[in-house]
Amino acid sequence: RVSTQSTWDMKRGVDLKKIAQSLSGCSGADIKGVCMEAGMYALRERRVHVTQEDFTMSVAKVLQKDQDQNMSMKKLWR
Repeated sequence: RVSTQSTWDMKRGVDLKKIAQSLSGCSGADIKGVCMEAGMYALRERRVHVTQEDFTMSVAKVLQKDQDQNMSMKKLWR
């Protein structure tokens, strides 16, 4: 399970204040979903560090801010 692995770490330069601002008014379940999805993005790329881009993509996916449903796949394949 991603949430229980002690080897997960955030890369330097992850701006937690920016992430928190984008999640204002969200429930705890939404925040957990964003964190889990960011970990999944890192896992798919076989990384143990979660980056700012992982969080940015996961916020857009979980909160459905982006109109294009395939945004996450486009970011992965660019």
